[in-house]
Amino acid sequence: MPSIPIPSGRSARARQRAAYGLALIGMVAAVAPAIAATKAAPAVDPSIPAYRAKPVPAPQGRGYVTRDGSVRIIGFDDMSGMIARWNTMFTQSHPGIKFAPDLKGNGTAIPAITYDTAAFAPEGGGATILELLPYEKIYGSKKEPIAALIIRVAHGSLNPAAKMSPLGFIVNKSNPIKSLTEQEVASIFTTGSGKADTVTWSQIGVGGALAGKPIHPAGLYWDNYMRPDDPNVGEYLMYRHTGAYPGYVFTPSYQQYYHYSDVTKTVASDPLAIGYVALNKVTPDVRVVPIVGKNGKLTTGTPAELKANAYPYARDLYIYIRREPGSSFDPLVKEYMRMILSKEGQQAVALDAKGYLPLSAADVAKELAKLDKAETWGPRSKQGPKLNFPFPSPFPLDEAEGQ
Repeated sequence: MPSIPIPSGRSARARQRAAYGLALIGMVAAVAPAIAATKAAPAVDPSIPAYRAKPVPAPQGRGYVTRDGSVRIIGFDDMSGMIARWNTMFTQSHPGIKFAPDLKGNGTAIPAITYDTAAFAPEGGGATILELLPYEKIYGSKKEPIAALIIRVAHGSLNPAAKMSPLGFIVNKSNPIKSLTEQEVASIFTTGSGKADTVTWSQIGVGGALAGKPIHPAGLYWDNYMRPDDPNVGEYLMYRHTGAYPGYVFTPSYQQYYHYSDVTKTVASDPLAIGYVALNKVTPDVRVVPIVGKNGKLTTGTPAELKANAYPYARDLYIYIRREPGSSFDPLVKEYMRMILSKEGQQAVALDAKGYLPLSAADVAKELAKLDKAETWGPRSKQGPKLNFPFPSPFPLDEAEGQ
């Protein structure tokens, strides 16, 4: 802090008090950002067990080990902050182990574990079918596809700077609609997903000036080849939220845009429009429609709802891990994941500048159980019901969660 002159005409005691006051102001100014950061960081569930490090040998003879012995991590760039913290934690508890993160985006993750060039593949929102297809073709067959091990490590963020956020459905401020169910959303944005497509506002109980008027659905290009802001969002909605897998196609009246900002502008200017956007991209010019959750309560994607898995359109962060039936599970890989799924590992999530949310103790226990189960990894049909698709499943959920 730069020195500030104190008037010499004052008494020695007065000058001393002034100097003390200025020093106190400097101290407060110095710690204020840290206090603000602490207040802003989401709380970590105190029931999550603390990390107890176990010794592991340095990996050798794998494609994901670089010439200098570092372990590669390839995938989602928005996870770079928490991965840096995890790497520091692990190297402190396991001297001699080092990492080589190469985080350039979701599209790089699954190819890296497919060809053994990464031990860990961080993914925001989950991998797509096209990304998973080569992996399952190489390590399985059409009859017995082999799934990668998928561990959820954090919830999506509501911070505008984050790249992975829950989805919300927005309407014009003049629209009086009070809520929507998942089925109603599906029938508005797709065709064939219910008893009848929803094409007018009257069909979902909206009267007044909108009675009998057509619905104008809007969102991003559903095909990620168009490279919209959120490339995989179309597959996310189609395959996971429009009915039984693989879902239904978007309605012909669906207006497609490259940017969420254009969706918001369209909805703000059109009383008949409804759009979907990442919740961290919502502006005051539109209104978010509450969604009926699994327990029948209205949800809007608050941090508490996301951490409780209560919001239907949440999107989370995952780490995909290469698993081959009959092969040994690299002890380092398992130990690193154990660390992530500890209280300290989730604290690294909570401290991340992008605002991603840590898991609950119940969610951590579920992911740890998947990690233990992976010691005896088998074909998809041996992993649980509803998993033996003749093509890769995009669901990053385990069978206990309704996959």
